[in-house]
Amino acid sequence: MKTTLRSGLLLLACLFAAVSHAQTDAPRQLVEAASTRMTERLIADREQIQSQDFYLEQLVDELLLPAVDHITMAKRVMGKYWRRASEEQQKTFVKAFKNKVIRTYAGAFKAFNGEKIEYQDSRLNPDGNRALVKSEIKRVGAANIRVDYKLYNRDGSWKVYDVIIEGVSLVKSFHDQVSLSIEQNGLAKAISALADEYKSDAPQVKLGGHAWGPYLGKQQPNYGLAADIVSAAFARAGYQLTIEFMPWNRVEEQIRSHQLDGSVASWRTPDRQTDTLFSHPYLHNRLVFIKRQDDPFYYQNRTQLNTLAGNKGYRLGIFENYSYGPEFDQIRDLFQVHRRDYCSQLFRDVANKELDLALVDHWVASSELSHKPNVSQHLVQAPGTLTSQSLHIALPASGERSQQLINAFNLGLQRLKQDGSYQQILDQHQFPQ
Repeated sequence: MKTTLRSGLLLLACLFAAVSHAQTDAPRQLVEAASTRMTERLIADREQIQSQDFYLEQLVDELLLPAVDHITMAKRVMGKYWRRASEEQQKTFVKAFKNKVIRTYAGAFKAFNGEKIEYQDSRLNPDGNRALVKSEIKRVGAANIRVDYKLYNRDGSWKVYDVIIEGVSLVKSFHDQVSLSIEQNGLAKAISALADEYKSDAPQVKLGGHAWGPYLGKQQPNYGLAADIVSAAFARAGYQLTIEFMPWNRVEEQIRSHQLDGSVASWRTPDRQTDTLFSHPYLHNRLVFIKRQDDPFYYQNRTQLNTLAGNKGYRLGIFENYSYGPEFDQIRDLFQVHRRDYCSQLFRDVANKELDLALVDHWVASSELSHKPNVSQHLVQAPGTLTSQSLHIALPASGERSQQLINAFNLGLQRLKQDGSYQQILDQHQFPQ
């Protein structure tokens, strides 16, 4: 165990020290780029690092782990036992091992004093798909420390899969510990013990939301765009987010009973200003009308709508328990308003003529019409946009830590936008902009 802790300490010192060498090759670039990013954030976020213990682990996860193949490392650590483990045990072990690596690294940062690091150019194997990057930590008044990185190239991307400190492999030292634990306690108990020991220490946030694809939903990639942004923003602020999906009325009930911290996706409306705290907006929802293809309806302004809708008496469908804002309130008397519990009901009922129109978000409309041909062959978006609603996380003003969580989210969202991660998430979900 002493060897492992020392190894982790030296590894972190080497990986994240500031370096001044010119980048000369891809494997070396990977190691040096990680050190540069980490150094910059250690300086910029010093106050938060000192006041929030877990934040250092978040920085490691954010800045180091993308350069490290922790899954391959976990497989090598388990060795022959990997194939004997069930799929669920493998997932549990990988998660626990990742947390173990992160915690070891974060602990090392507390002892790092900015030692100078010298890197050598990488040495490639004959096939050019594996590399060794040697480095040396230059210490004043003490012996220098050799640290070597093993990397592999898969599909043009280099990843670290082992670190050798003074001749001792980090993977091998972990492997010896895990093997001993499995031999003494059995596979299941050893994995369970590791999972219990290396649970994430991040402060938890629990928000509720209802299925609203493609923004939210268990079947959506990363639980949907809204969930992806909110999770990433909280992570940047050192929090771990859990999202519970349920009908909206249950979300409200569980917020009132303190089972949830708040809502993951809410529109900011005047009627909720006094009892609710809203974050900075993280998305905007453009509201449009859905109609049947043969209907002449379009939206320009209230005067035009007064003539068109007032003469026909349109049946308009909206979501139950949603507040659509003042723009909608100004025109709602021109319609026969009907409420539905789910988005799919709105589209289905317009298609089968139980409703004439539905008021929905433009991306929800585009997604629904493009993925459900039996509905889309009857429906189109009507010309014109009623309004744009800003999307926020919402927490009760009376909540003990609501303001703290709002501040943390706003800070994380700002960081996402500053470094381009926010735009990357939008692009990954193909959000129309």
